[in-house]
Amino acid sequence: MYKRILGVVIGTTLTCFQVQAAHFKCQDDVKHTPVTAEEQKLVDQFWAESLVYLDQYLKALETPTGQCKDSAQATTQTYSSETGKAQTRCIMKYRDVELVAKHLRAILAEPNKAKACFDPQKNYKDFTLYTPSLQVQNLSTTSKWINRPLLTDYYKKMGGTIGAAGLELNENFLAITSRTDTTSHWTKDVSIKGLPTLWSSVGWIPLYAENSNAGSDRFRGGYLYAEVMGPWGNLRIKEIDGEKVGAEIGMTVQLFNTSYPYHYHHPQEIYMTLTKPQCINQNKFMVMHWDSDQFKQKRSDKGWNVQIDGSKGKWKKWFSNQDPDQKWLTYFERNSIHAFHALEGCNQTIQNSGLVTVWARTTGQDNEQSTRLCQPISGDPKDIKKMKPEEKVICKLHDWKP
Repeated sequence: MYKRILGVVIGTTLTCFQVQAAHFKCQDDVKHTPVTAEEQKLVDQFWAESLVYLDQYLKALETPTGQCKDSAQATTQTYSSETGKAQTRCIMKYRDVELVAKHLRAILAEPNKAKACFDPQKNYKDFTLYTPSLQVQNLSTTSKWINRPLLTDYYKKMGGTIGAAGLELNENFLAITSRTDTTSHWTKDVSIKGLPTLWSSVGWIPLYAENSNAGSDRFRGGYLYAEVMGPWGNLRIKEIDGEKVGAEIGMTVQLFNTSYPYHYHHPQEIYMTLTKPQCINQNKFMVMHWDSDQFKQKRSDKGWNVQIDGSKGKWKKWFSNQDPDQKWLTYFERNSIHAFHALEGCNQTIQNSGLVTVWARTTGQDNEQSTRLCQPISGDPKDIKKMKPEEKVICKLHDWKP
């Protein structure tokens, strides 16, 4: 009887939340500059497609899949020593995801109020935001109006092997991001094919291009991400009804024949795969808890040093194939070790390969946000460019401070 009453109370509370007016507090850096009526139409189209993206994201979280009755089933570990198999969990069982869903419902219930925190970032000052190419910019009038610098120009100026990889990715950005399949878990196409204004107008960041500790040159030039909602995105909401908004939602693109090395971070993270692979083992990913007995852990002054040895083929049991149908949703718990591997597999060509995901973090305003990459255990900087899943690396985790 207690459970029944509790269920009624919780259900009533959520219903009340959805119908009552919410108070949105924007981040301090959301400053609106005057625009003409025609320019406002361009901003409105950007906002409309952003709302579709967020609405579809919420539906993807809440729609039951696998063994879950009230939400999607997510992979939380690709390998567990206890079972020798992957570990999964109903994603809405996590409190941080529950809060993300709650805040998205508030935004979707009162989009006109939430819009006060929306910024097309036409003149964003904190750091440079890019558009991949002129071809992508021409997908929408909004993107042409925002007129961000082009990543093709950025990588031409950079030159070398990093520049060559960056050019390969961005000159073929439309082809790569169009190689997607959203039929299984989305009621609307959230890819560049369905939301061209969003994907061409959002600001893209070459995250590792200038980071010498980030693995091979091809990966450094071949990775991008964008943030639609979050502390550095277009929709920058600090609080809803006095509650901190941790949602950070966007997208990532990774060039084929690259390996994103083992890495970790404090914020929890969610990936939803959009790319339709040419063959089942084209794109692989790995996520395992830092305290897995597959690794060696040693206490340090600031946290834990985690040693990973994927040699002698050991890494292969840790990694799983990913696709937009079956292995499409992953949830990375705090400080989980994870990696994305797009090297082996079927014969790939630039027009129809790569890895495109819907990306999110759930605690974007908490603690330390930096992504930290594991480093070669040898300590030799020359080995950084060789980092692949079979190499020996060390991950220096910092303690989480509430």
